[in-house]
Amino acid sequence: MSRIARRIHRDSFGSTSHFDPEQHYLETALRGRTARKVRTHLRRMEPVVVRTPRWSAPTQFLEDLALDLAVGEPAIGCRTVGFRPLKGRTIGEAWQFTLHVLTQLGRRGWRAPTPTTVADRRGFRWALSELLEEAHRASPHRVALLAHGAEHLPVELIEDLTDSWTGYFERHPEGARCTLLLAGSLQAGWLSMGSGAHIDLADYGEAEAAAAIVGRAGPLPIFQLEQVARFTGGVPGLVDQVGRQAREVGHLPRRQEDLLGCLGSVGDQMRGAVQIVAAHDGLSGRLLELAPGEALRVVPELDDPLVMSGLARIDRGSNEPRVVLRAPAIAELIG
Repeated sequence: MSRIARRIHRDSFGSTSHFDPEQHYLETALRGRTARKVRTHLRRMEPVVVRTPRWSAPTQFLEDLALDLAVGEPAIGCRTVGFRPLKGRTIGEAWQFTLHVLTQLGRRGWRAPTPTTVADRRGFRWALSELLEEAHRASPHRVALLAHGAEHLPVELIEDLTDSWTGYFERHPEGARCTLLLAGSLQAGWLSMGSGAHIDLADYGEAEAAAAIVGRAGPLPIFQLEQVARFTGGVPGLVDQVGRQAREVGHLPRRQEDLLGCLGSVGDQMRGAVQIVAAHDGLSGRLLELAPGEALRVVPELDDPLVMSGLARIDRGSNEPRVVLRAPAIAELIG
């Protein structure tokens, strides 16, 4: 969350000698905490895998992350890219696309594609190594490639990226100048970067969600804002839909049916996920158990499919992991 949005949230509380809203914000800034973890690894030039639940807005997360890394100390120049266009493409097309992305690493602007022909995995790995060495030598600062939609990459291409980056790190014990972040869907359980960190992308905390809505729509009544933020559960896709609606009409939805109506395409996708789960007796019963909003002991065979579908999340903050419905909005869709 940006410092401006944080200040908007803090100022809405007013001044008091007994309560520090900034401290409260930091304690409940779940998505901000995730960003800090990721930044720490990237500043150490360590590769990172970020697992992204449905409707978690990974593109915006990576763009904000790139800005924070560029203006922080030590500065890191980032190139963000999405691999979704590779869905259904051949391995050869995936090789060419990936190599073209790496030619942009550490360079200003967007260069015209460099003609490169790769016939097999051996040639692809050689080209990767050459591009990493070029970025290491030529870039005036440390650089990072931040890629989302990594679930659309062929498994063998991920293996080649991992091996190439590992070889690059080994060749430069004095300190690497290039690193990589791959963000991919929770369903892509195979997504890995060797010994690189695996981090789950968290939803907004309640205070973060309220600040995000204000950042999109402008000042709003604090009590109503808190209610709407709580209703979204901090799911970024829902927060964005509510913020857009509030900006267009000049106020937040006041009635429950209006709240559901403003959820847009994300609400439709959630409704579809609920309908799919309802066709499975065991999962349907588990979803009804979670509907009141209480955190329950994890039952992997029932909860894992709900987490993968985006309807539930695992809370690991206590000694024993607990499962909870991802947002009160989902309870309303259950009916």
